[in-house]
Amino acid sequence: MTKAPYLLLLAASAILLPACNRADRDPASEIAQVDTAADESAIRAINQRWLELIRNKDAAGIAQLYAEDGAVMPANEKATVGRQAIGEWWNRSMQMPGFDLTFQTDQLVMSKAGDMALDRGTYRFAATPAQGAISDTGKYVVVWRKIGDEWKVAADIFNSDLPAAGG
Repeated sequence: MTKAPYLLLLAASAILLPACNRADRDPASEIAQVDTAADESAIRAINQRWLELIRNKDAAGIAQLYAEDGAVMPANEKATVGRQAIGEWWNRSMQMPGFDLTFQTDQLVMSKAGDMALDRGTYRFAATPAQGAISDTGKYVVVWRKIGDEWKVAADIFNSDLPAAGG
C-alpha cells in the first residue's frame, strides 16, 4: 500500500468516526449544564417579592410575575388567563376586608433543561368580609417558566384543605 491512499483513509476515519459516535448519543445528554441552584435561588427570591407585593396589595406588581399567557386556577372558579386579567383577579381578591395571604414552598423541582420549575407548597388565607370571618389553609402548585432570563408564573393553582361545603 502506498502512503497517499493510507493517509487518505486515515484522514477520512478521523472525520467519520466522531460523527458515528454522536449518532449513538442520547439527545437529552446533550443539554447544556444549567445552574439549577442559581435558578432555584432566583425563584425563592421572587416568592419573597410576591409575599411583599401581597402585603402591599400591589395587584399590578403581582401580575408582572406571571407570563403573558399565565393562568390562575382557584378552586370553585373559572381559570383566569392572561397578565391583565390576572392583575384584575388579584385586585378584586385583595379588596376583600381583612385580606391576608401567606404561602410557603415545600418543594421546588427544577427541570434538567433549566427552563421550567415546579413549586409545591402550602398557604394560609384569612379575610373578614361582611358575611363573616374566613380562615383557610390549603396547598398550591405553581409552574414556573423561564422566559429569556426571567422566571415567570405559567400556571398557579390552589385549593383548600377544608372539607367541601355540605360535605
